[in-house]
Amino acid sequence: MINTVPKKIQTTLPEFYPKDFNYWKKYNLARTNEKTMFYMLLDELLKNIPNENKQSKGRPPYPLRDLIFCSCLKLYHQFSARRISSELDQTHKMGFIGKPCHFNTLVAFMNNPLTEDLFQYLITLSSIPLKSIETDFVMDASGFGSYQYERWIHVRFQNVKKKSWRNYVKLHINIGKNTQIITSAKVTYGNESDIKQMPYLLNQTNKIFNMEKVLADKAYSGRKMFELISTLNALPIIPFKSNATGTTRGSPIWREMFNFFTERKEDFNYFYKQRVQVESAFSRMKRNFGEFLKSKNHQAQKNEVLIKCLCHNITCLINEIYQRGIKINFEDESKKLIYQ
Repeated sequence: MINTVPKKIQTTLPEFYPKDFNYWKKYNLARTNEKTMFYMLLDELLKNIPNENKQSKGRPPYPLRDLIFCSCLKLYHQFSARRISSELDQTHKMGFIGKPCHFNTLVAFMNNPLTEDLFQYLITLSSIPLKSIETDFVMDASGFGSYQYERWIHVRFQNVKKKSWRNYVKLHINIGKNTQIITSAKVTYGNESDIKQMPYLLNQTNKIFNMEKVLADKAYSGRKMFELISTLNALPIIPFKSNATGTTRGSPIWREMFNFFTERKEDFNYFYKQRVQVESAFSRMKRNFGEFLKSKNHQAQKNEVLIKCLCHNITCLINEIYQRGIKINFEDESKKLIYQ
């Protein structure tokens, strides 16, 4: 069933800042208590990591759960694997981890290809508590540099040869419009196309959330993508390129949205301007957890970016705990994810 374009649109602008007079008080509480809450939520989240099989001979492996905890702390504090050692000692004394791991163990864990799937799972799991809040989603991509002498924005918008884009990794995300929680993420080389990652992001989000609208820029505009969004019972709020026509070519939703885009421009912009939330999410992530990567190996860089997403999600949950009073039980949420 194809979602139809709404005939009546509210004339009032969306309220990005709530009328709650305690908003800034709650915001201040969330920020001042963020580090303590981060440790506690991460600890609760990692209790859902399955236990490894014990080895009968040789040195026992370092616990997987503790490796993830140490990796997230390394990223949260933006330290190298060596400089985070003193922080890991303090974390051990607080009882969050067992024996602090050696920095070489941490580096080897970041270089493991299997780590990528694990963090994908944790990102999805960390977004489930906000399932009842999010129905509209925004999609985009941005790059993270492997060295600190050139910014992604310069490479992206200046006439730079695309070969240099391989010095960057590109993060493709789908976020909830209301809370900026990342519901799905994928990391590629900097020169990979955005639209090719769209099916994966949509399908991952659709497993958990009930999508009503999907917002994206012109890079995602195409009949196949409109049809995919329509099959998920969502409405594609995507602008059309200048050379686009309303020819159906087997896609009724394409014609319907083209008429909506051309004939009701003001109504279209009412929804589309909320796409700014994904730009805000990228800015927030880069300001809090760094725009550049410390890892040199490509696999480690991919894992590092995914950890940034996980840390971002935990900070979003902390904010919603104070703002909306949500209650989080990752054990129940993990059971829902298993049966999806």
